[in-house]
Amino acid sequence: MMSFDDLMLALPVLPWLIPLILLLAALRFFRRIRLTQRRGAEGEFQVGQVLERLFRKVRHDLILPDGRGGLTQIDHLVLTPAGLLVVETKNYRGAIFGQADEATWTQVLGGKRHALQNPLRQNHAHLKALQAIGLGIPVLGRVVFTNAASFPKGLPEGVSQVHTLRDDLANLRRGRVPAAIVRAWKILLTHARTDRAARRAHRRGLRARFGLDSRARHALTLLMLAVICTGGLAWHQRFSLTSAAIQIHSAMQAGAAILRR
Repeated sequence: MMSFDDLMLALPVLPWLIPLILLLAALRFFRRIRLTQRRGAEGEFQVGQVLERLFRKVRHDLILPDGRGGLTQIDHLVLTPAGLLVVETKNYRGAIFGQADEATWTQVLGGKRHALQNPLRQNHAHLKALQAIGLGIPVLGRVVFTNAASFPKGLPEGVSQVHTLRDDLANLRRGRVPAAIVRAWKILLTHARTDRAARRAHRRGLRARFGLDSRARHALTLLMLAVICTGGLAWHQRFSLTSAAIQIHSAMQAGAAILRR
């Protein structure tokens, strides 16, 4: 239990715990976003390594025109004897349930169910983008999940996992690459971009179409509330921003003291 002296010591800084709590909650959302991005990059690295062992020419993380005036991002593009292969990578954990013709699939993780977009449909949009360039050759698609996921009802058609990828793509490795497909590959790469400006434009397009990620919205809302709360407290108590920062630091120390007791 806190003593009366401890309470009197902590009382002046207790209001500053509010913006501190809001800030910590915002940072928690930002950390989740960063973790998701890191997990996605790890998945793309795993799949990319396998593809490079199977095929001679593979390109990763390309930005291309989507055929509708915008941009689309392709995880992996592969030159094969059968045509150009577009690979979409997913690094999800837990059990995945879904069929090729369903708009949404379900991820079951930690006893909770999460809806996710059918990645086959997502990759189909990538195929349409390549076809819109007018290459005149077959364009193939494949969705690859890492081994962190499981499929209790089996893998849908057109979906692989890292450990099945070699067998699933065996038919695409037979024979020589025709000259027409090599020419199409070279033409396509002239349309591809990897610069930061293209990536920023692609992200702006995604935000315009789908809005901010829900976690980003929550984080920004909490951050804004923390700033408003800090400004309100600073104005009410006639503190400068430096003094406000000192008060928040004192609130952290007071909170730590309370927890220690």
